[in-house]
Amino acid sequence: MSLVSIKKLALVMILGAFAISCGKDELVSPRHETLVALYSGRGAADEGMTAAQKMFEWMGYEVTRISPSQINTGGLGGFDLICFPGGDMYCYSQDITAAGKLEIRRFVSGGGGYIGICGGAYFAAHTVYWQGAQLNMTPLALFSGKAIGPIDEIRGYSSYVMCQLDIVAQAHPITTDEDSCMSVLYWGGPYLLPDAGSEAVVICDYHTTGNHAMVAFEYGEGRVFLTGAHPEFEEDSDRDGVALCDTLDDKGSEWPFMKRATRWCLGEASLSKSISP
Repeated sequence: MSLVSIKKLALVMILGAFAISCGKDELVSPRHETLVALYSGRGAADEGMTAAQKMFEWMGYEVTRISPSQINTGGLGGFDLICFPGGDMYCYSQDITAAGKLEIRRFVSGGGGYIGICGGAYFAAHTVYWQGAQLNMTPLALFSGKAIGPIDEIRGYSSYVMCQLDIVAQAHPITTDEDSCMSVLYWGGPYLLPDAGSEAVVICDYHTTGNHAMVAFEYGEGRVFLTGAHPEFEEDSDRDGVALCDTLDDKGSEWPFMKRATRWCLGEASLSKSISP
């Protein structure tokens, strides 16, 4: 074999080893951070967005605020979970096109997570009622059921108050280590009424009315958690970045509860029983 041939063979061997090494590095070091898409379009309440972002960041997740145009043009690729915060569900429905709604449903059915808080819970339902009348809107229809509000027996929609939620699904991973009830902010949110045959699991009921406040269910390969109340706010702490409701008595943080709900939506098999507040 000539000297030139030997040099060529050595170069091929070196390049091959380098390629194998790079391939191994890619296998052992995949992307590991969890990416949360937080809806920030028209109608999304500033306080709710801020508190939700602080909450997800406290959980250790990376948060990106996304617009309706991003969703409408197929921009959910790479995210693990989408959250619709409290706000105007009618605006959500108007600004997210039929293609955008299909994009969200495909995202969740393909293994993504969805968390809907108040307005985000209304938006996720098949049918939406507001002040006794069905709204003329096209909701997302992830939840086979109705979202009905506001609940005047708790408080009219123009103001907020702390309310008691009773834990119903004691054995569900989301409710691990929870007491039988918790105090959560109510601010115009719905109660959630599953249709006959729905596989949604009722997580909590409003103590005042007995109606369902939180539900969780699988949607294709993905998972959905909806809450009519506002567990993202920390009423006696400034770590949510919001001064709203700081004079109210929180009676303990709901963020550990929401971390279990988020991890369940992400399909994490092992849920820690000791999530620090």
